[in-house]
Amino acid sequence: MLILQIRRSSISEESVSAFSSLLSTVPQTFRPLLHQTLTAQAEILDLPLDRLRRAGRPKSLSFSPRIPVNAEIFTDGTSLYVITVQERGRNLANRQGAGSSREREKPFWLYLYYVGSELNSASLATLEGVVNETLNATLTPYYYIAERFEQLKAEGRTPPTPPSAEEISGATVLQDRAVRTLAIAIKASGGLLVRDLAKQLPAEARDQVNTIQAALKAGGLINAEIVVVCSKTQAQTARAPSRDILESLSQQGLKCACGRRIADEKIEEALTITEQGRSLLDGSRWLTLLVLRELESVGVRLEKTLVEQQAGGDEMDLLADISGELAFFELKDKEFNLGNAYSFGAKIGILRPSHPVVISTEYVGTDAKDHFNRARLASSRREYVSAAEQTPEIRYVEGLNNLTEGIQALAAEIYFADAARILDEAMQVASLDSSKLLRAVQARTDSSTSKDERHVPPVISASGAVS
Repeated sequence: MLILQIRRSSISEESVSAFSSLLSTVPQTFRPLLHQTLTAQAEILDLPLDRLRRAGRPKSLSFSPRIPVNAEIFTDGTSLYVITVQERGRNLANRQGAGSSREREKPFWLYLYYVGSELNSASLATLEGVVNETLNATLTPYYYIAERFEQLKAEGRTPPTPPSAEEISGATVLQDRAVRTLAIAIKASGGLLVRDLAKQLPAEARDQVNTIQAALKAGGLINAEIVVVCSKTQAQTARAPSRDILESLSQQGLKCACGRRIADEKIEEALTITEQGRSLLDGSRWLTLLVLRELESVGVRLEKTLVEQQAGGDEMDLLADISGELAFFELKDKEFNLGNAYSFGAKIGILRPSHPVVISTEYVGTDAKDHFNRARLASSRREYVSAAEQTPEIRYVEGLNNLTEGIQALAAEIYFADAARILDEAMQVASLDSSKLLRAVQARTDSSTSKDERHVPPVISASGAVS
């Protein structure tokens, strides 16, 4: 699993000047790459480093503002830690206002990037503290923004409320197909007798009925009740939380519809769905919560998601802003068929996500996959197609056993592209300036030539003339 985390702080000119002191301040477990490379190049050329290094600060607007003023890449043998200083740009104030006097005093951005496998890295926290102290910075979490996601929020969509621990626990229980089948049967029946539970399960799972029942109770999804069955009609005539309550009511004169004492009728145990169980099963909300949990595990915050929203009359299952790219998840607790594909394709046209994803608890039909392949092929053959009109490649996650891997693969792909760009920018600092290198070599050559000319002995011709 690849994780990208970003910290950012505005810093002053004085802090930029103190950047070189980081190399001696950072603990030795973090080994620097760039400045050692620069030093080695200068030693090989036998030339001063300051005469070879590429200019960090842009001298004109034509010079790319993404070339860092300074940068360093550290590694602890497992992860990469990239620190860059970027000039905020002379035209930034014109676009976003002049800003406060304090902001004008800090015209640089300091970035700290973490590229590794841990969502909560202790090493990142350590390095962050050292950088803050050394450069007088206040690094805070920073996130790329998907413009399309923000547009959807501006239309009135809101992120979901945080699920409770009990809801997550219940959703985890329901990810088992047999458990979910029995829970749906109990919900549909309004109260299912314990003796009928096994009949609701597929043949291969009936011997597990007691284990499944216990799991549903532990997850807070079902309750047990006492049911009175009329001996004449075999109909359920009364329910009570316990036998004691039923006996007490019988002593007070409660009778069955047939006239017999209620306590004298057949007593059986039945199971009913709880409010939490009903909430999780309605609309397969349990599946949405599992996907949200997986997204959170790869660094996507809850406020960067939109759940069960409406667009053009169609229900949207889940939208997520993953490091500045919009992902759209279609969730199905069944086979995803051709009919679903037509609907999903229409939603893609409305939302224009960068990453459409189908998550099915079973599988995606071949006809649905063929439909999407034909749509992509047709889009690629069109001569004039804007980026918004292009059909993006659709990912498929088939079966809940592939859910974690599928979400991690999607996030890793996005983070990998971001990390590659970040490293490319930082590594420009370690490249020599070709013009400076040529001038240094030329100056050395010119100096050597001048010395040779001063020490050339006079040439005496045969006639005795000196030349």
